[in-house]
Amino acid sequence: MPEVWLPFAKRHLWGFTQGIQIAIAPDEVEEGCRSPRGLFRIGYPVLDNGRKTGLINFIAVEPIVRGQRGFSELEWSQTDQQQGKRFWCLKDKEPVSEPQPGERYKQGKVEYLKVRFLVERFENGAEVTVEATFRSDRPDEVCLVAEPTPSSAPIDQCVLTATMGNYIRARQLWLRDTVVHSGELFGSYQGEHFAPDTYFPLERLPRNRAGDIVVCLTSDEADPGKEPADPRAPWWRYRGSFPVTQYWRKPKGTWNKDLQVRVNARRVYWASQVEIPHGIAYENFDLVERFHSNSPFCFGVTRKPPISLAILNYRAQ
Repeated sequence: MPEVWLPFAKRHLWGFTQGIQIAIAPDEVEEGCRSPRGLFRIGYPVLDNGRKTGLINFIAVEPIVRGQRGFSELEWSQTDQQQGKRFWCLKDKEPVSEPQPGERYKQGKVEYLKVRFLVERFENGAEVTVEATFRSDRPDEVCLVAEPTPSSAPIDQCVLTATMGNYIRARQLWLRDTVVHSGELFGSYQGEHFAPDTYFPLERLPRNRAGDIVVCLTSDEADPGKEPADPRAPWWRYRGSFPVTQYWRKPKGTWNKDLQVRVNARRVYWASQVEIPHGIAYENFDLVERFHSNSPFCFGVTRKPPISLAILNYRAQ
């Protein structure tokens, strides 16, 4: 059987040779990219008809303390006065600048890879670790668990948010009873910032046959890579050879009753005045709940359609 894990080569990069990958600064999941700091870079084999890994999304860490939200991408580091909180690997519970191979182990026929990170302290006093776990029977997915350190301020929530739905022009949110188009929610928004957050409660969220919550986000374009680059912001052109489904999965028995999905949207691409082709698209996409310990949030990218991932009880139009 061929090796499924990426070979560890002294880079801040982990995951599968032909599946989901994550990286932290200073390394990238896609050659030639220059990504912001303070984010997990999410890659998937979408380039060259699936033969090469391309950047798909970012996941930011946003802990909330007494109503004040922290922003791992936007806050300034206190260590070097650059924008974006620093992420360090943990080695024997100590933060180190050097990449770490992670812990590999096996349970039955399933192989696991676990890597732990420390996120620099936020302005609201939160300080958290994030544990990323990959498993060989789910190569399209990484499970993330955030925990406060002993010196952290008490946190109300720790939101792990997929921040770049605009890149693939995601406009379809797949709920249990309907598909919600971004134009339906935000079509009247004419601003240049984020359209207001919208939440959908637990009873609207689909489940799979195992009883896990699975909420999917997709483009409404059959081939988003066909759209030509805008010369004002060519880096926003989707470079993938095909669209993908992005999703959050919450394993059965791991959520509070207040679990919700949150989305917002943008009419123009981030840090530009360039209108998103074909209309407003979702940007942030996450599951949120009151903080409780050992709560996994599993993020996935796959070529499979949402109907193969979750039970959807709606009538197609």
